[in-house]
Amino acid sequence: MLSSKKTTKYLFYSYLILLTWGILFKFETQLSYIPFFYGPRILNLIPFSEPLVVNGDIVFAEMGFNLLVFIPFGVCFPLIREEWSFWKILGCGFLLSFLYESLQYILTIGMADVTDLIFNTLGVGVGLLVYLIFTKIFKSKTRQWVNVVGLAVIGLSFIVLILLFILGI
Repeated sequence: MLSSKKTTKYLFYSYLILLTWGILFKFETQLSYIPFFYGPRILNLIPFSEPLVVNGDIVFAEMGFNLLVFIPFGVCFPLIREEWSFWKILGCGFLLSFLYESLQYILTIGMADVTDLIFNTLGVGVGLLVYLIFTKIFKSKTRQWVNVVGLAVIGLSFIVLILLFILGI
């Protein structure tokens, strides 16, 4: 089971659900709190020009978070599309990020930002490098290790999500 391609696909789909929940629904558990179509449409096309500022300080953690959450895409996708090249997978990650940024603009959720697009795509690239390191270290057991780590992370995330729903937070 842990070395199955089907398990990898299910983990990847679960990851995409969590990613969508975080980017488009801002980790809200109550639909009434999601600010669809309420705020202004903000589009930043100049990289690094409008970072998140809290109490007068630039929040670099947001850029790091954008990079971090797209690493699993780069680690898992080569296990699903084994015949795809590095550039094709990186392009697919870029397009997914572009879709999320476009939806944020259309739905007026947050800010559509080219800096996010850059860091999300960079995260896919880092994930691809992690995947290559895994293949060197674990060789034929790479899928099994990716699935074990994925099950732990995705499982914990869904447990937290269910608890948030139950508690009504």
